[in-house]
Amino acid sequence: MRKTTAAVSALALSALVLTGCSTAPGSGAAGCERSESAALSMAVKATGDIGSAKVSLTAPMPTSKVVYDDLVVGDGAVVREKTQDVVGSITLLNGATGQMIDSGAGVWSPKTLSEQFGGIGAALQCATNGSRVAFAVPAKDLPEGMAAQVGLGPDESIVGTIDIQEVLRPKAQGRDVFNDAQGIPSVVRAPSGQPGIIVPDGAAPKKLVTETLIEGDGAKVGKGLAMFQYTAVKWSTRAVTGSSWEKGVVYDTSTLPPQVMTQVAKATVGSQILVVDPEKTGDDAIVYVVDVLGIVPPELVRG
Repeated sequence: MRKTTAAVSALALSALVLTGCSTAPGSGAAGCERSESAALSMAVKATGDIGSAKVSLTAPMPTSKVVYDDLVVGDGAVVREKTQDVVGSITLLNGATGQMIDSGAGVWSPKTLSEQFGGIGAALQCATNGSRVAFAVPAKDLPEGMAAQVGLGPDESIVGTIDIQEVLRPKAQGRDVFNDAQGIPSVVRAPSGQPGIIVPDGAAPKKLVTETLIEGDGAKVGKGLAMFQYTAVKWSTRAVTGSSWEKGVVYDTSTLPPQVMTQVAKATVGSQILVVDPEKTGDDAIVYVVDVLGIVPPELVRG
């Protein structure tokens, strides 16, 4: 991966080369509409396998608005939610000169990509796994100061491609599991999948408790690096002590305690698990609900 410039450090290009993650089965993009830009597809030349794009410009690509076009259309899972994450590789060029600005791999949703680039998230909405999407963003739509830092004039643009290597599940998906244990928190879910944790009256358990709430049909995490969303609530106060749902998928194993990550390792992709960690005393217990959305094989993690 190229070293990121100061201007593009806000993209949070990952230190991981993320390929081969588990994901939901492929499906058509029924009900989704994609935009086309003939000028963009003619101006952008991209070769190489998905995830290893070599991108150049055949002509300058000025634009007054965000445009995108599918250079390669994959037949995998569809990005249907604005908060649904994808594993991808981005290449950025100066739209006037074709000079390379940056490239790298990372995890984005339509929402986070738009926040970082000023509208590029539209290029992900309704896209399919295995696709290569070209895009152009006018300087005026970029985050404040970015255009100047990468050498763009006010009437110029950033042009690039994003290769969609994996589309992650937007939430836990699978078979609901009945649990009849007494005195254990229950979980409600918003349409987005974000859980709400209802802590019962009474003391917390004194030993670690794990329940599978949804059993996914994906691969077992095992020794792989899980990609997940989580919510944590303190038993004694019912207060939320941590959540990833507003920020996006997590793949840092230090985010949750080792004893919780051990339970995640036993789960399959698509699962939702509840873990009550009593810590040192029952009063300090933390309740975790974790949606397991994908796996990054450890051999692809850069040290």
